Amino acid sequence: MENKNFFRALFWALLFFLLWQMIAVRIWPPPKPAANGTEGDAPAGATPANVSTNGVAPLAGASSSSDDGAKIASFPPGSFHAVGTDADEKIVIGTVEGGPESPFRMELEFTNVGASISTAKLSDHWKRGDKKKRYVLLAPLPQAEGRDLYSLSLDRLTIDGKHQVNLRDLKWNLEKREVNNGEAAIFTATINIDDAPVLKLTRTFTLPMQSAETLRRDVQITLDIENVSDSPHNVIVVERGPIGLLSQGTFMPDQKVYAAWRYEGLIELEASNFKDIGKRKSQMLYAAESHQNEPLEWYAGGNLFFTCTLCPVDAEGKALLGSVAQLKGIDLDHDAATVNDVTIEMTTVQHTVTPGETKSLIQAVYLGPKDREAFSHPSNSDYIHRDYMQQIKEGYGSCTFSALTDLMITLLNWLYSITGNFGVAIICLVALVRTLLHPITKKTQVNMVRMQKSMGSLQPKMEEIKKKHAGDNSKIQQEIMKLYREEGVNPMGQMLGCLPMFLQMPIWIALYSSLRNNVAMRGEPFVAWINDLTAPDCFYHFSKPITLPLMGEMTCFHLLPILVGVVMFAQQKLMPRPKSDPNVKKTPQAEQAEQMQKIMPYMSFAMIFLFYKFPSGLNLYIMTSSLVGAAEQIYIRKHIKKQDLEPPKSGGMSKGPKKPKSGGPSFLEKLQQKAEEAQKQAKQRSGKKDRR
Repeated sequence: MENKNFFRALFWALLFFLLWQMIAVRIWPPPKPAANGTEGDAPAGATPANVSTNGVAPLAGASSSSDDGAKIASFPPGSFHAVGTDADEKIVIGTVEGGPESPFRMELEFTNVGASISTAKLSDHWKRGDKKKRYVLLAPLPQAEGRDLYSLSLDRLTIDGKHQVNLRDLKWNLEKREVNNGEAAIFTATINIDDAPVLKLTRTFTLPMQSAETLRRDVQITLDIENVSDSPHNVIVVERGPIGLLSQGTFMPDQKVYAAWRYEGLIELEASNFKDIGKRKSQMLYAAESHQNEPLEWYAGGNLFFTCTLCPVDAEGKALLGSVAQLKGIDLDHDAATVNDVTIEMTTVQHTVTPGETKSLIQAVYLGPKDREAFSHPSNSDYIHRDYMQQIKEGYGSCTFSALTDLMITLLNWLYSITGNFGVAIICLVALVRTLLHPITKKTQVNMVRMQKSMGSLQPKMEEIKKKHAGDNSKIQQEIMKLYREEGVNPMGQMLGCLPMFLQMPIWIALYSSLRNNVAMRGEPFVAWINDLTAPDCFYHFSKPITLPLMGEMTCFHLLPILVGVVMFAQQKLMPRPKSDPNVKKTPQAEQAEQMQKIMPYMSFAMIFLFYKFPSGLNLYIMTSSLVGAAEQIYIRKHIKKQDLEPPKSGGMSKGPKKPKSGGPSFLEKLQQKAEEAQKQAKQRSGKKDRR
């Protein structure tokens, strides 16, 4: 019988695993390897991605040389065209030398192609598994034809509503300057009609010195459009967002674009992942015409832990509302199989620039981690007012209360400040949670055993009631409820046995959300092979990736989920189970309950597949919780034996019958009475209708 139950349990566990995998691979298909290298690496020598175009068709009537972004072979007379330089140029501002002690929070490398950021490295964060290498947040994305896509490029201008000027391939004049408390990269170009300049463009990236203590990571972008002609011109600017934001390696999509607008004083956030945009080729995130009285405040591209957030501002640094006409998420190669080329396309409202006037378009850029401390610190009032915290809370999901996730993050960070190790902090959190839940766990399990024992002894009396009132179900239920009350039995006791597990589920989900949204834990080790609590553990790295049915490609063997399954199995086997009374005939319901109790321990092995690609921090929590729970079960079993709650081997009750409880009817009896009254009223109404 035991072998039969084991194989039955194994069958159900495998069936559960297969169904889960069929669902999971459709909801969260495994991402394709990044085209520009692994996380945190500069893209030198990277294999070109399958990107065939820049996302915008070449301008009609103009031909250009692929070797020279400034030389234009021919333009129709009287047409607008951009003029820059012939040479490729790159400069670097800021530095990551010194890491957290650096006077700058990042190092930015610029290219004069498109007036863009080529690479952005962060001073305070490193590549996973290699603290000698700084984390690369933005990186060039190579294309099949040999050119690269860059971040925050100036894509094109629309002049006077009908003339489109391509700027993404233009080679701007570029220089580096020392500015007050920082460094700047300055790009210049002109828009000409024939040989006569019409508009002078100056695009400036300013990087201030900011220490780690300021919790700020700012860059300012200013585009000055000077009208040097004799006629006014209407100008619309189109810019592209960040490029090279790599996935953090989770099995759920984590690369997203965001649009945030203000509605009745509060920020509303629209988020869309790269995969969905890739399927649609492009997606409208915001259109001013459809958001009346809801001006866009900021937009962003980000992954699990990092973000590039841009906010149009005025000269005083305050958010400039109403400056954006529309915002799109675009897939540059129109291939859903590649997602790293997905970015944002921002289109400004039309600006009129009169002769001799200079129109300045300013954007405040936050380039760095999704840092809850930075986004909520009182000194960063602009971050708070713009509610950058929405990017973190959006990752919480809808399965748990955001307040509970905030509490988990706060507790973990506090315990880390004491222990100095997030793994130890997780273990301490387990001890805290288990201590708080212990009275409930103990009481529910003791009550469950007592109830099951009492139910066995009441079975003969219940059979007598059924025979005595055969055919009158209402009377049978009433008498059985009365018997429960007299014997002090709560029929809900069995259901309450799972209460501690249900109480912990929100905590597990909140902890999972905190692991996905707490950048302070990124790359933090525990012991031995567990070197990153926000990623699956790697006990053994395969020499080359292997592919398993339904599991997809695997690069290493994860040990922690297997330990979780074994410990959960042991905990289930230690659950207190009352022995059945041999003198009492088992009901079908009792036999079914026994079968479920035998199957439940083996279902624990299904958890191995469920948790196999979960962050090691969550698996550490569950395993530790199960170990503590097993010790708790041993203690509770001793308590049960001490209280003589086990049914006697010879049958009968070990103690005298309980005295009937005094007082009014129980809650369940009240529900039964109300149900009977409702039935009587329904019969009376039915009888009246029949007489009519």
